[in-house]
Amino acid sequence: MSKPERSDIAKRITAFLDSGRQQPLPRQIVDCVWLEVVDGTLQTGDRMPTVRELSVELGLTPRSVERAYQQLEKLGVVASRPGEGTFVSLNAPDREIRERWVKLEALCREAAGSAGALGFSIDDLIDALVDLRVPRNNPHESERRE
Repeated sequence: MSKPERSDIAKRITAFLDSGRQQPLPRQIVDCVWLEVVDGTLQTGDRMPTVRELSVELGLTPRSVERAYQQLEKLGVVASRPGEGTFVSLNAPDREIRERWVKLEALCREAAGSAGALGFSIDDLIDALVDLRVPRNNPHESERRE
């Protein structure tokens, strides 16, 4: 697929996105690409815009587009080939992987709901999760901070 055709994909995604929806923009990108695959607008083998191209076209951060592409890859809708790009693939991941991701999504929704009930935003929850990822050299370090 040529660069102009990849630009057409970006334009269709732009038209699909709606910041007023409750769904995050990366999820909206996933939904748009999936719908285009289902209706035949995008076909197996079609090359997707690069993360950089799509982020510039959509006015989003590259990380947002990267998250959408990662989700599409987990769903088996696209495949990334290092040095070549991202292509529509329609190779479904195996059942065990899909089930694990479904469980993780449910766990995340539950955590977000619980955080909201406590008066915290999703951003607060993400910050707390990032803090959990930071290795602690001294197990008593958190005690000293409190």
